[in-house]
Amino acid sequence: MLALLGPCRVLVDVGTDHALLPIAAVERGLAAHAIASDLREAPLRAARQSVLSSMARERVLLLRQDGLSALACDAVDAVSMAGMSGELMVQLCQASAHVLEGVAQLVLQPNSDAVVVRAWALRRGWHLSQERMVLENGQFFTLCAFRPGQGAADPAYTLTGWSEAQLCLVGPLLLAQKDPVALRFCAWQCERLGALVERAPGLWPELSTWQTALAQLTLPTDTHL
Repeated sequence: MLALLGPCRVLVDVGTDHALLPIAAVERGLAAHAIASDLREAPLRAARQSVLSSMARERVLLLRQDGLSALACDAVDAVSMAGMSGELMVQLCQASAHVLEGVAQLVLQPNSDAVVVRAWALRRGWHLSQERMVLENGQFFTLCAFRPGQGAADPAYTLTGWSEAQLCLVGPLLLAQKDPVALRFCAWQCERLGALVERAPGLWPELSTWQTALAQLTLPTDTHL
């Protein structure tokens, strides 16, 4: 996730667990200060040990909160979330919209429902600035970085021949950049849905979208979208 994070004044990592991400962000000079937050006390105890044993212990604050609920507007300018569903990420963002007014970047890695995250960001005027996919322990994860769109249309969603709904599903920048892990994910989705579609005909449109994405990702790299 750090590869998608730009320099910031204060980063808050929601659901921080062991606080490894905010610690690394401070130690590498990406964040001047960081807040490692979690709803549960047990992860914060683990985070406290990580912070105390790090070089960033004077610049990482531990905070127990539900999402972003304990923060004031302009308290942070960067937000990271991982280890939860896209649905939950959207719920937490919606519950603290005032905090996001002062945020310049969102870096999100949903465990599932990346389509929900993209669709929410598109509706709320957050532009998708970076996107990549990783495969860890046999599970695919999508990483998305968003920045405020300042009222303009998101250029990531202007790919010819694709609807916004389709691009929210497959990931517009994954397509444009021909992400190699996304290629494997598309192939897996086609296989999974192909085995289900005869019993569930309603899945045909989704299967067709993934098949089109798979074909797009396997085109020669010099082919323009």
